[in-house]
Formats: sequence, structure tokens, C-alpha cells
Amino acid sequence: MDGAIIDIKRFTLHDGYGIRSTLFLKGCGLRCAWCQNPEGLEARISLWYLKKQCIQCRLCASSCPCDALRYDEENEPFVRINRARCTSCGACVAACPTTALSFDGRMISAAAAAETLLRDLEFYRQSGGGVTISGGDPLVQHEFAIELLGLCRKEKVHTAIETCLFGDYEIVERFIPWTDLFIVDLKLADDAMHREYTHSSNEKIRSNYARLARSGVQLLTRIPLIPRVTATESNIGALARFIAEENPAGSVELVNFNPLAMNKYELMNRSTEFFDGMAPLSENEVEALRKILESEGLSVVREHKRSNTAGR
Repeated sequence: MDGAIIDIKRFTLHDGYGIRSTLFLKGCGLRCAWCQNPEGLEARISLWYLKKQCIQCRLCASSCPCDALRYDEENEPFVRINRARCTSCGACVAACPTTALSFDGRMISAAAAAETLLRDLEFYRQSGGGVTISGGDPLVQHEFAIELLGLCRKEKVHTAIETCLFGDYEIVERFIPWTDLFIVDLKLADDAMHREYTHSSNEKIRSNYARLARSGVQLLTRIPLIPRVTATESNIGALARFIAEENPAGSVELVNFNPLAMNKYELMNRSTEFFDGMAPLSENEVEALRKILESEGLSVVREHKRSNTAGR
């Protein structure tokens, strides 16, 4: 079957063990204020207008057969997209000489995606690496993700998914036979704060995490360190106690804040106000939070930076 993806990144090192390739799916159930891949929030493929690359030639508007584009020479963004009219036919993308208009993803079959991912089979075998499906979140396009994982497993490739576990457990359970490593992002222990910063309760996530841990899968827990939000002693302490109770033998990884995502928000004409004044935590600050986790008897692996699609 076909799936909507953002991109496929080869030779990634931060989404599991060894040398890997990571496929970024579109679609996510959460709306985290600090999302690193905002182009992956929606499962549908949409036009992406990059005003910094626009030379105001107006070719896009004149090429659109659906009259979905309007040009405004007085106000930014200069090109306005009527998404109710847009059919994603691609005429404007073809007409644009500077790629100021492009699609934020593409459709691909599971077989074609597997063919790309398996090109580096020998690197996976030599390094103990494999294939990771990230996003977005694989739970949104689970049929496509499971088919793709199955094709990779046929070639004895190590498979991993990165998920926030926001979905029905029946879907999570379907991944178990095809996934060697579950990389689970836990963000906020307090439900009210979780609702505020992700627009959803964490009740289902906590339940899924507990059930997944009891299933005996290999599980790596990741905590994004967002200044003033997740990277607080109270939040890390509460998450540490929860993890120690439900998955005491598992590993935890702290992922420092990455400011590169702000570039995407600017390119997508989205507000960057949330990120004002934010910077990655210092080594001493990360170490202090690491000690909180270790005080609960948890194994903390060395810090990685989560891969993203910043090269788009």
C-alpha cells in the first residue's frame, strides 16, 4: 500500500543502534508546542510556501487551474493559498522557478520505500544498525508502517519505531511482532500540563506505556528537554518514578533542546514565539536531570540529538 512520508534519511545515527536509515511518516496525534518536524503533523500532503525563496514572479498564481493562489504584493506572505480550492495538482510547483512552492511530503509504496531502505543492508549488518520509522508518528499510518516493517524483517534487518504512543493499544500491539526496538517519547508527567502543551491528555500514553513494557519488548524511553516545560526537576522526577515503576529494566535517554526546528517554523510562516529565549541546556543542567533518573535506579544512556528533517 501507499503511505505519505516527509522524507527518508540514510546514514542516521540517533534513531536506534548502529548505522540506520530513518523514514519520516506524516501524521501525528499530538500537537507538541516544540515539535521538531512540524511538516509531519498532518497526514495529508500540502503545499509549503517558503517566502524567503519567493522572487514574486507570480507564475504560481497564473499557472493554478483551480484559482487557489492569490498574490499580495503589499503584505507577507506574498502568496496566499486557498487550501479549500487546492487539489495538490502540482502545477504551481512545476511553474515556480525557485522552489518557493513545494510539497511537504510525497506518496510512496511500502515496496518502494523498502527498496530504498534496504540499499544499505551491508552497513546495517556490519554496524548492528537497521531501519527506523519515525514521523510524525507511525501509529497514524499504521497499516503502511507495519507492511514496511515486515518487508525489512524479511531481510533480517533490525527494525525500530519512534512513537509517542498516543493511539489505541490494539494498534500498538500490532507492531510488536515486527519491531525489535520501541523508542517511546515521554514528555510531561502532569496531565494538565500535557494537555496545555500537546493538546491531549497523557492518560492513554501512560496506559499504553505500561502495557507495552509488560509485553517484554525492548523499549528505550526518550525525554525531550524543553526549557521551562519538560526540563524541570519536578517533571523529570515524576517521569522517573513512573518509568521505574512500569519499566525498571529499561533505558532512558535525555534529548536536549534543538533550536534548528525554529527555521522550519519561519519557513512555514508559523509563529516562533514559543521558542523565544530558549537555548539547549548546559552539560551541568543535563547532568543534574540525569542524576534524578539514576536516583530511581534507571539506566541513562548517553545523550543523543533526535534526528529531524532539517535538510528539507
